[in-house]
Amino acid sequence: MNTLGKFIDPSRAARLGRDARSQEHWLGLGREGFACDYDREPFLVEHKLEAHPLLQRDELFDLCRRLPRDSIGLRYGQVPVEEDLGNAFRRYGLGIDLEDALKHFEERGAYIVINNPERDSRYREPIERLLGEIAESTEQLDPGITWYSTYVFITSREALTPYHMDRELNFLFQVCGTKQVKLWDPADDEVMSPAQKDELLAYGSQLRPPYKASFESKARVFELRPGLGVHHPFIAPHVVRTESTFSISLALTYRTRRTDILTAAHRLNHALRKRGWTPRSVGIHPTLDRTKATLTRVLRGSRAAARALGHLGGR
Repeated sequence: MNTLGKFIDPSRAARLGRDARSQEHWLGLGREGFACDYDREPFLVEHKLEAHPLLQRDELFDLCRRLPRDSIGLRYGQVPVEEDLGNAFRRYGLGIDLEDALKHFEERGAYIVINNPERDSRYREPIERLLGEIAESTEQLDPGITWYSTYVFITSREALTPYHMDRELNFLFQVCGTKQVKLWDPADDEVMSPAQKDELLAYGSQLRPPYKASFESKARVFELRPGLGVHHPFIAPHVVRTESTFSISLALTYRTRRTDILTAAHRLNHALRKRGWTPRSVGIHPTLDRTKATLTRVLRGSRAAARALGHLGGR
């Protein structure tokens, strides 16, 4: 699989945000309460993407054919809600021919995710325009977008994306068909303990906290239709289910300087836990989190320098 996402200089992201002020807006991020709810609560967002010509079925199928095969996630059939997201395509997608899936999409019960459509030159400008609109609305609240990644989900009816959490912030926009999105509060220790969050964000971790049926009563449920999207707070667990129709949706995930600090602090906590310590939970004391993040970067830089010196010494 290609490396997902793209680092971006925060000054360039801010410039995209300034450019967005003079353009027609596709996203309704000026909703009342945006500043209060952003990265605290999931909330619905209106948008105009359902009419965009590049987000129609035939155009997206052509994009699937143009992109490298390892940019496309593909599987058939139903996936259990408790399935590990990282295993879903391996267990349910081995040996599938892309052209067969495109020609017999509904018949096969296919599920396609296009990773980073902006790698295609036709999609780069509209994706960056979306990122600019997000930056325009978030720069005062959460300045400095440092990385982003986008995904287009093309799914047959009654398809399910199993329980998981992204390691970023997220806006999911429904373009065609309907979907139900369930989101959980990442601050709820019963859903994700502090230690589980530390492990989720540890260097190289592929582990995500598992689903439990007892979580169902805690879910916030959102019904999406074309023209509606939902904001996911940082690392918020979620399940997405396509309803009775073919569906297209676009997710734009991103990191900021603040979430980079939180991630680095979680990484240090995870390292301390492995050594038997019980560190203070991340997100309670911002000054401590910044100190942990700085220490994480220093230690990582020191290890990289030691490896480089060792390599030179072996010459």
